[in-house]
Amino acid sequence: MRRVRKHLWQVAWLLFGVASCGKSPGDVSLSRNEDDDAPLVPVPAEDGPFLASTAHATPIRKSPERGAKITGYLHAGARVARAAEAFGRDDCEGGWYPVRPEGFVCLDEGATLDLEHPTLAAMAIQPLLDAPMPYTYARTKANTDLFEVDSEHEGRVRTAGKISSQSGLAVVGSWQATDSAGNQRSLAMMTNGWFVDTAEIERAKHSDFQGLTLDDKTQLPVAFVVKRGVAAWGLGNAGAERKDELEYQQKLPLSGRFRTVGDDEYWEVGEDIWVRHQDVTLVRLRESFPGFATSGRRWLDISISTGTLVAYEGRRPVFTTLVSIGKDRLGEGLLDPLATTRGELRVVAKHVTALNANVEGFANRVDMYDTPWTLELSSGQFIHGAYWHSRFGIEHGPGNIQLAPADARHVWLWSTPNVPEGWHALVDIQDAEATIVNVRK
Repeated sequence: MRRVRKHLWQVAWLLFGVASCGKSPGDVSLSRNEDDDAPLVPVPAEDGPFLASTAHATPIRKSPERGAKITGYLHAGARVARAAEAFGRDDCEGGWYPVRPEGFVCLDEGATLDLEHPTLAAMAIQPLLDAPMPYTYARTKANTDLFEVDSEHEGRVRTAGKISSQSGLAVVGSWQATDSAGNQRSLAMMTNGWFVDTAEIERAKHSDFQGLTLDDKTQLPVAFVVKRGVAAWGLGNAGAERKDELEYQQKLPLSGRFRTVGDDEYWEVGEDIWVRHQDVTLVRLRESFPGFATSGRRWLDISISTGTLVAYEGRRPVFTTLVSIGKDRLGEGLLDPLATTRGELRVVAKHVTALNANVEGFANRVDMYDTPWTLELSSGQFIHGAYWHSRFGIEHGPGNIQLAPADARHVWLWSTPNVPEGWHALVDIQDAEATIVNVRK
């Protein structure tokens, strides 16, 4: 146990030292050079050998040069197949290694060939790609301290800053340490090497809401219940009769039949079961399509006014769900951080979690570390999973497009191109491969 704790101290110091450089670990810069060309090398075999990341963000570069474009990055503990020998050692004493399926990693930028390295033992908790949440997440119960390792005293931590109440973080390890006042602390380790006291956090409870997969049996139109107190109705000769109450966020595939009774409009859910148009959020098949909706091209159609998303392959809808958008909803000022940017956008990067984004930009007045299933858009905003609320279908946040975690994972996996195995992010998505995101009123 003492050896594991020592390793964790070493790892935390390494992560903090590599990631911070005078910044918050959440603000690591991944600069790009757009002019370099990648040398042609064989794709490393899937079964290895491997290299592993020992840093918060280990860059994968297009070519073996320090200023070369970054195409993706690894996170501490991750392993990726590599070439058996280094391609070269120019400006990289440890060597430039081609990795699978493309790109080069310099060992000096936070990577190792030693698969027994202490970081790999301490950072054994890697993101889960087959679960709604890639890590175990926690929320702070009050304003609390952030700790970093004290480089001058093994087994000790010192205060690095504050984190506000209800902030969120992923937990990837635990440690017993002494603070600068001599108090023994039971600490939870964050992915960036910082710590919080376990007494000051509680497990995050995320929404279990999920959208609808569309196929031959389930097609548009569908309705979602986004208000409480909504009921189903029966329509007979005597008029409309209120029936059982529907559940909040209930999904209602519709038959397509529509009736008007008195001043109200109704959609048919099933035999003698109807819902009032005014009570639900309706998603219909588009009557016209943009020019890019051809040949199975994957794209997302997002309506700000209804708070809905439809995933299309060409002109075929394959999935629909509720989303939360900026609090200002239809605000016309595109520079307003509380409005969601409209237009024909592109996915320019995919992150398992947002290691390198501004942690203040995802929720209102709190910090959110490791926001899951993040798609970076050409507008500079994001599509991501939100584990801190359940108000999907209702405007909510600073401007990003937010989905329930299971839906965010579904969209993240479905969108093109795929993040290679072992990579934490793909940050150089070309237009021809990119999923298009059509954000409209």
